[in-house]
Amino acid sequence: MKRSEQAVIIWSVLSFAARMHRVLTYGDIHDFTGVLAVGQAHPLHLIYLYCEKKSYPPLNSIAVNQETGFPGDKYPGDHERLKLLSQRAQIFTYNWAIKGVPRAKDFEAVDPKASQEADEEA
Repeated sequence: MKRSEQAVIIWSVLSFAARMHRVLTYGDIHDFTGVLAVGQAHPLHLIYLYCEKKSYPPLNSIAVNQETGFPGDKYPGDHERLKLLSQRAQIFTYNWAIKGVPRAKDFEAVDPKASQEADEEA
């Protein structure tokens, strides 16, 4: 499966979680999508880039480490906890449903590496 295809699947799960005002651990995302926690960095980064391009709140920031409740070290945004909590509130109140689900080609447009197979090296 391509990284962009993983991003599409993870986007759907995260946008639904946001609607329910929930964060999801990397383990939760694995359970819902089948994408291993260790392989989520690339698709989550694609989601970050897409949100940034569209001026959306960073949906990927509600994917969190089970121990801390905050994004892990590979999160590309600001790691200040107060800012993350503020973003979380924006994400929970944002109407993701009217935006639709991006397609694989949308993620490939923000990063050419998105079309690589998930198990390929960057």
